[in-house]
Amino acid sequence: ALTLNKQILVLGDLNCNMLENGQERRALTNFSTELNLTQIIKTPTRITATSQTLIDVILVSSPALVLESGVINTSISDHLPVYVLLKLKAPKMPACYITTRSYKNYNPSLFSSDLVTKSDRLLSILSNTTVNTILETFKDVLHSTLDVHAPLKTFKIRNRSCPYVTNEIKELMKSRDLHLRQFQLTRAEGDWVVYKEYRNNVKTKIKAAAKDHTFNEVREHKHNSRSLWKIINNIIPSKEKETQVYSKDPKTVSEDFKLFFTSVVRNAAATAESLAKDNNVALSNPLSNVITYPSDQLFNFQSVTCTEVQRIIMAMPSNKSPGPDKIGMRVIKDCLPIILGPLTHMINCSLMTSTFPDLWKISEVIPLLKGDHEITSNNRPLSLLEVVSKVCEKVVLNQFSSYLKEFNRISSHQSGNRSLHSTETLNIFVTDTMLEAIDNKNLTALILLDLSKAFDSVSHSILLHKLSCIGASPEAVKWFQDYLTGRSQYARIGSTKSSARPITHGVPQ
Repeated sequence: ALTLNKQILVLGDLNCNMLENGQERRALTNFSTELNLTQIIKTPTRITATSQTLIDVILVSSPALVLESGVINTSISDHLPVYVLLKLKAPKMPACYITTRSYKNYNPSLFSSDLVTKSDRLLSILSNTTVNTILETFKDVLHSTLDVHAPLKTFKIRNRSCPYVTNEIKELMKSRDLHLRQFQLTRAEGDWVVYKEYRNNVKTKIKAAAKDHTFNEVREHKHNSRSLWKIINNIIPSKEKETQVYSKDPKTVSEDFKLFFTSVVRNAAATAESLAKDNNVALSNPLSNVITYPSDQLFNFQSVTCTEVQRIIMAMPSNKSPGPDKIGMRVIKDCLPIILGPLTHMINCSLMTSTFPDLWKISEVIPLLKGDHEITSNNRPLSLLEVVSKVCEKVVLNQFSSYLKEFNRISSHQSGNRSLHSTETLNIFVTDTMLEAIDNKNLTALILLDLSKAFDSVSHSILLHKLSCIGASPEAVKWFQDYLTGRSQYARIGSTKSSARPITHGVPQ
């Protein structure tokens, strides 16, 4: 900083009492002088009933920039906070906004009644077999109605107040701080005792309120594991939950994330090819092996019933984040009796014509923090898709999973994406196998591989070939191909969206 002619600002508890003319103070003063630093705090920063010391300091390289400095009287800690106001030009951080639907005046009954008046347009879907046209009509009816009952609005993100700090506790905190200031003025033993009583009372009240609040929350959601984990995460907050403020323009940031998330796969593939070339490793051709099955053992999609679609929808959680259309599963469930027939017809048309609607291929990507939120590589993408598309995906998953299980087409060693299998069962299997080998005096080796950007770098051609190899019919493979291709995504930071960019690899996650 000195060689670059940058400003130096040192703040902290140096555990050196600047009110005493001792050896430690002289050493710190000499050190500061050598670096051309000035100590600007002059009043005690730690005050007890028997002593007062100045051990929390602020060292600055340019005292001329100091507009104001001092000590703040508060009861947060036995160390009083120190502050300094500098004459600097700092960029103003833009406020963070988010666009979502306002359900303040939403009434499910009124919404459904209004939707019934447009049932003619919904029923017209049943005579159409063009999936994209069906979806456009479906979305237009649903959107135009929902926009009246739950319009899209832009909200400024604000930090939520602590739910268990009541007005009574806030008044006690004010009284506590008032008595602290009284003691600092009088230095009287009686005022110190009164302040400590208020301080201890506030701590006791806050702990009791937090305990009661958590107990009531756990009791209310004891049968919902997802809600229980949410409560636990609220008790132990993480940095990811903090509202992130970006120094750059949100539009620029969103474009940066879009470019990173869509280019990282190509970069990973290029790196793999380069490593193989440098190490003289021949890349295998996974498309060389072809497996054929009798026609009666091939997987084909079957038409789904309204009952099955209804069962799938009602089993899906209502609190999942909506996709680009901002229509959540809660709304779909509210109007399900009205839209069930057209929705089922649309899904069946998709399966029978091997066509996945284009509007369902657009994903909204939210960066999830893993470090410094402004560095794109420290974030992983979370793709938000339209909730109705997930219903179609669930239908496909159920039918294809049943086929794989019936014909035993999946490896017995696969644990991911299998019912009754998990990382726990895999760990038990691996551990038991290793222990058995050790008991039999056999040499044991374990190789662990971590695929970089595994979901993002899936090759569509390889995936489709594997689907054929495990029994998917040409018509089914065509549906999967249409599902994978023609996709695009955009990044969203708050309410600011980037432009869309096509996706050539990977699957939504």
